[in-house]
Formats: sequence, C-alpha cells, structure tokens
Amino acid sequence: MSRKSSTKQRPSSAPKKTAAPARAVLPVRPHTGPEFITEHQIRAAYAARLAELPLIPITAWQPQPDGTVRAHFPTGASLTHTPTGFHALTPCPQGAVHHDHITTSHDLHAAATAAAHCTQLHGRPRTLTLAQAATTTADTQALTCSDIDTGLANRAASVETEKPKEHPQP
Repeated sequence: MSRKSSTKQRPSSAPKKTAAPARAVLPVRPHTGPEFITEHQIRAAYAARLAELPLIPITAWQPQPDGTVRAHFPTGASLTHTPTGFHALTPCPQGAVHHDHITTSHDLHAAATAAAHCTQLHGRPRTLTLAQAATTTADTQALTCSDIDTGLANRAASVETEKPKEHPQP
C-alpha cells in the first residue's frame, strides 16, 4: 500500500488569536455653531426671556470683544446685552442707526417703529426732490462775468478803505 500525503493541518501548541469585533461607529453631529456656549450667552438668553423679548436661541448671541453679546434680527436690527441691560441698534431709512435702551418687548417694538418712521437727516447732505430744485432755481439770480468782476472790484475797494477796529482794553 502506498502512503498518502496528508493536507490536514496539525494543531499547534500556540493559542489561536481571534479577530476582535469591530467597534460601533459613534454618530457625529454636524458642526453648525460654536463648540461651546459662554456664560454671557446664557445670561443674555435668560435675561431676554425674563424681559419677554422675542425668542432668541442661545447660540444666536454672538460674543463681542468688549464682553457684551449681540443677536441680529432678520430686519437688520440687532440687540446687544450689557451688564446694564439691553440696547437695540435699529437702522433708519435715512442711513443712520438708532440706539435705544430696551427693558421690555414693547420698548423694542417702539424703537423699531420710531426708526422706521424717522425723517431726521442725521447730518448727511440732503438730496432735493424735483419740486424743491425748481423752487431753489427760481430763487437764484443769474450773474454774468461782468457782474462778478464788478462785485469783486467793489469788495476790493471797500477792503482798502476800511480801518481795523481797535480792541478794547480791559
């Protein structure tokens, strides 16, 4: 009889290593905001709820370098929380920003209404309407070059004849 070679594996004396089960993957929340919430943000959100201001999420309060926090509204207005309370910054149609101290939601509504109906120019040059321009043109007199030369000559002659006034002595 012939002897057959065996393909059978022989047990080894070393312990067998089994593969470790794969760890379950933890769910990851998408990064949508700051990684932490500051005490100032919590304080501002809590104070806003106590003052019955519109609901503003804690993460909507953005920390500022001066230690205050600010929340922005879709209307362009913003609300700042400081240790002394709330301050509304509301833009007006004239291009300025109105600053108002806010204690309740009624104050915030009044500040927004006042800014929306503002007609003060806030120091900017005024743009005339066509009706105002027509009135201004009618009040202006036309001058020729000879009129201007005569006026300058008269002014120069009066300057030469004037004597400076003496200052009173104390």
